[in-house]
Amino acid sequence: MKITQNRIQYLLIAAILPVVFCCESSFPEKPEKTANEYIYEQFLDWYLWYDQIPDIDPTGIDTEEALIDSIRHPNDRWSYSTAYSLIEKWYERGEYKGFGGGFMIDIDGFIKISFVYNNSPLANKGVNRGWKVLSVNGFTVNETDSVNAALSSDGEVLFEMENLEGNKHTFGLIRQEITTNSVIHSSVHRINGHNIGYFVLNNFINTSPGELKTVIDTFKQHNITDLIIDLRYNGGGLNNVAYQLIGMIGGETLNGQVISTQIHNDKHSDSDKPQILNYEGPFFDVQNVCFITTRQTASASELVINSIEPFNNVGLVGSNTHGKPVGMYIFNVEKLDLAILPICFKTINSMGYGDYYNGLAVDVTETDDLDHNWGDPAEAMFKTAVDYLTVPALATTGTSLKKQQALQQKPLQYKGINRLINAY
Repeated sequence: MKITQNRIQYLLIAAILPVVFCCESSFPEKPEKTANEYIYEQFLDWYLWYDQIPDIDPTGIDTEEALIDSIRHPNDRWSYSTAYSLIEKWYERGEYKGFGGGFMIDIDGFIKISFVYNNSPLANKGVNRGWKVLSVNGFTVNETDSVNAALSSDGEVLFEMENLEGNKHTFGLIRQEITTNSVIHSSVHRINGHNIGYFVLNNFINTSPGELKTVIDTFKQHNITDLIIDLRYNGGGLNNVAYQLIGMIGGETLNGQVISTQIHNDKHSDSDKPQILNYEGPFFDVQNVCFITTRQTASASELVINSIEPFNNVGLVGSNTHGKPVGMYIFNVEKLDLAILPICFKTINSMGYGDYYNGLAVDVTETDDLDHNWGDPAEAMFKTAVDYLTVPALATTGTSLKKQQALQQKPLQYKGINRLINAY
């Protein structure tokens, strides 16, 4: 059996990919070896906390998930296994099977649409951010397990929704193969003498850099002076794409600088190396950058912020990030279509900081405003980020209440590959 070690560094909520280099490792052919045995073998070799894995018989545990749960370190909320074909399809081409939207529970206890991908089943019905989901196959927010089950099914799903104007819509949809857009929204705003470029980035996948370069071209045409990068739902992705975004933000100032370092277990300390930024593409060319974050902002997103902070004038608005200062490699057991993703390394920035397991702290607390669309001047997080850049004194009101409200907001409990994608 051949295991392909893609060495795709993968930083994310459920996992997340950074690409630095690739190689293959061949293992003796053992057709009888189970998925659990392969998982246990890889964890004993590459897991950051391999020396704390209990001595167990992996074949005596019923499922892959149960096995990983039984050997997981207390700091590890992310290691998992899944079908390699699904992982490859998502990270290489941004494709998955679903309805094309994020589903959030807001502070009032309603399920609302947080974002919609272009050319998806939801988009084709006119659904947009902020629509209230009244029921899914007749199930409401009080029956979230049934809602999740319905959204994961292959049959027709009946949606009852209400748009931002209060009009009700009822329609049936079937999950379809979707090619997603990483940039959910971009716009330019002239406010208080500032030309502010604003974009919402939902993931770091191989198709992301092309979309980001289009945003840069547009922003340059408008001579932006400040930049707001909205990562509120960005659970991470490929590290090599994250490094490109760092180059786009830092420009010539950061090129040639050590921006992060990866640290592995003592079996693979030869893989420890500083990440020197080598970026030759277009960049935003701004001095002031503000990130919008939430507890869903994870891994590669946090890597970008943590790597840039020592070099740039950076602000954070929203709520503290997820807290994933570690990354994964993907090990592919080809015959079983099995992807094994253990935590394999931690990252630190140029100042040696990287233990943000409780998340990166924001400068100004704000809650996710699902009652307004992207770039709406009244949308709370966008407005606060604008204030932070242009009139800082206006950005710091009601912090205590906002912290309580932010804790009440949460996504539906996505299952399987949908947990990685952060959408159905």
